Amino acid sequence: MLKIDTELLGRPLRVDEPIEELGISSYDRLREAVKAGDAGTALALIDYVQIEGKGLHDLYCDWVYGLLTWIADNCGEERLPEVLAYSKDKINAVFLNQLKGLKTKKQLVQWYAEQMRAHRSGPGEQGNITVREEQDRFVISLDPCGAGGRMRRGGEVDGTPARTEPPFCLGTTKKAYPWSWGKKNVSYYCLHCAVWHELVAMQATGVPTRLVADYDPDNPQAPCTLYFYKDPAMIPEEYYTRVGLTKPVQQGSDKDNTADGASG
Repeated sequence: MLKIDTELLGRPLRVDEPIEELGISSYDRLREAVKAGDAGTALALIDYVQIEGKGLHDLYCDWVYGLLTWIADNCGEERLPEVLAYSKDKINAVFLNQLKGLKTKKQLVQWYAEQMRAHRSGPGEQGNITVREEQDRFVISLDPCGAGGRMRRGGEVDGTPARTEPPFCLGTTKKAYPWSWGKKNVSYYCLHCAVWHELVAMQATGVPTRLVADYDPDNPQAPCTLYFYKDPAMIPEEYYTRVGLTKPVQQGSDKDNTADGASG
């Protein structure tokens, strides 16, 4: 029998009886409730499914941040671009396969919006983000980003502190580098946005996958805003120079670089 307890962990937890039923997918339970017309159970399961994956999502994000901090502390933070480029190459073996069908910047934005919703971005860590189309670009705004933003601000839902503060004390860049947007105090976790989506993509194709509008290392309360320019020729030179590159001469196309991406 389906049973959800809200006291053991201070949040919903499935405690089905008999215990063997804990092996049944919560999504299957939700489908059963919908088919049975049991609105109360279905609504409870919708709320639970939102929470069910949160702990593991946060754990893996914190794990990555912890690994990057260890590498920086023990091998030097100058090794982080190499580590991130290596991991991007491995991740692309999966992500490039699913992105091959994307032909336009709009389709790329649709995919990234899915990624950032899944990251539980936005107020209350519910996956609500702002997406808009402007004349020359698409814009996704995350307040906060559910990964780097949550770790910089602290967990809104679980009430945990920022990962740069005790007891975590995870790292930020001690110097300004091209691969940290020319800024110091950038979260080691957030570096992958500069390395993966800007520097490595620009070096490979001349075009970024996406751009972080203006990362402010001193203000974690600022939203994270992502730009997707429709025509690469319209990308301002400053986005190249801040990562130590020179903007190439571009032939504008809505199809540029749509398949060179990875999760945020």
